[in-house]
Amino acid sequence: MKKLLGIIVFGLLWCNFGFASEAGAIREAGTDQKEYANATPLTESCIRKGTKIFTKEVKPFADKNKKSAVVMYFGCKSSATWGYQSWRADDLNKAKEKALIKCLTRVKKDGIKNCHLFSIGNKIVYGKDAAFRTEIEEKLNKKLIKKKKKGGNNYAQKYLFWENIIFQKKNPTTFKKLTFKKEKDVPNVYKKVKYSDKWDKKKLFRSFSFTAEYENNITVELLVEYKKDKKDFEKAEEKALFYSKMYGQMPNFLKTYNKKIFIHNDFAESSGTGRWWVEYNKLEFHVNAIDCQKFIDYSRCAVVMVHELGHVIQKLTGVISPSKWLKARKLDKKKYASKYAKTNSGEDFAESITAWIGVRYKSDLINKSDLKKFNDFIPNRLKLFDELNFNMYPL
Repeated sequence: MKKLLGIIVFGLLWCNFGFASEAGAIREAGTDQKEYANATPLTESCIRKGTKIFTKEVKPFADKNKKSAVVMYFGCKSSATWGYQSWRADDLNKAKEKALIKCLTRVKKDGIKNCHLFSIGNKIVYGKDAAFRTEIEEKLNKKLIKKKKKGGNNYAQKYLFWENIIFQKKNPTTFKKLTFKKEKDVPNVYKKVKYSDKWDKKKLFRSFSFTAEYENNITVELLVEYKKDKKDFEKAEEKALFYSKMYGQMPNFLKTYNKKIFIHNDFAESSGTGRWWVEYNKLEFHVNAIDCQKFIDYSRCAVVMVHELGHVIQKLTGVISPSKWLKARKLDKKKYASKYAKTNSGEDFAESITAWIGVRYKSDLINKSDLKKFNDFIPNRLKLFDELNFNMYPL
């Protein structure tokens, strides 16, 4: 995918104010509200750590999204033991709830019981007085209301299934066996290590080549990159196994045509689902990610995998009729599954087929209001995919 489909994670802070949305988030996360309200203040070293993370990771993102609510929650024991979560939404309370719940879940493993609201937008609010925070929130809410009054969005979800856990590691997979084949050098492979990278750099892709076997005689080659001066076969095999099992969760019609998966190892951002892309007219896709093996990003990465495989099959006119796709797109009258789908017809196709899989086969994991939006916004796209009678096993 030429731009990262989904996006970033964030978190927020604070404690002495009791907002209803935060209380609900605390109950959902299994944390006592009183304990949270009386949380031990962050130490100076923790504040420095939170400020550093905010400045490097969250503030630049918030500056680019001033018309949305971007919040960061931060939990910390010391400069060596900490965790955070950030979130972006068109509603401030929703952003807080999501960021807080996920932050509490993330830091629990380190024995940290509380996450503090650390920032709203591009401002740190932790340690500030109530008047400062109120002013920040009021200004932001005015922007959000103004944005809403301009008219409803013409897409069902801003980031497709970013808030829906529709894939889990425990889901059925058709994966059977992984076999190491050989070391393999592939010249002139695109080098994409940051979200902002252009398509102007290539590299020699040094890799371990594996073959993954699946039910119904489906196979795929996985090429796992290694560094020139460090061949870590065990780590490469672990990555190959992880993506092989995830790939096995994809419906068979998506696995049938794809031939290769390139797994890069030089992603330069600190978090996120990374860079994924498909090169023109090639039956393969590329993954350059860092956090996919963490539970919090697993579903997002699987969603992106569906998206990339959508790019692969769209090029196969024997599978997808370009004229029928364009007709369905036109009939839906400039409505889309996601904001990213508006980029061009190719991204629209990949997002739409991903949405179709979610709506038709994971509907119990999507809230009713979003399901209604999908059916109202892209009915003709959904109908097109319905009529193709794809082999959806193991979904």
